[in-house]
Amino acid sequence: MKRKILAIIFCTLFITTIASISATAIKCERKPQTHIIYSNSPPEIPTVEIPENVVRGHWLFIKVITTDPDGDNVYYKFDINGHDYGWVGPFQSGKEHTEKVLLLIPPGTYTLAVQAKDIHGAESDWSYSLFNVIKSKPVVSPILCFLQNHPNILPIFKFILEL
Repeated sequence: MKRKILAIIFCTLFITTIASISATAIKCERKPQTHIIYSNSPPEIPTVEIPENVVRGHWLFIKVITTDPDGDNVYYKFDINGHDYGWVGPFQSGKEHTEKVLLLIPPGTYTLAVQAKDIHGAESDWSYSLFNVIKSKPVVSPILCFLQNHPNILPIFKFILEL
């Protein structure tokens, strides 16, 4: 009799456990997931405005503007002859930004490269501009200009100074 009772208890527990596992398996079914896919276009190639000549030790003011077709804010990366200044921003698409860089490089001709990327990481192609670093600004004195335009007056000045 004890064996029958133990067998009934065992069968009851076994069936209850199987039913519980089946019910859990039914509840754990995966539901379909929805993925949103959006299109992201890169910004246009930046338009850059810089002076042709910059004095060594002075600031180079770089005016840059670009637009993002999606209207996203943009970052700019500046590179002078391989020296990467990193990303700055974000800035509003379509608004001009002025970046300044202190030039402590030797006189010569340099390439400025500028790239834009939007806030989602889409990058534009590079824009390239050339500029010259010069030692100092040429001295333009009104007196020197006058003497260059009137070379016959120089002997008169010499004569007056010798008296």
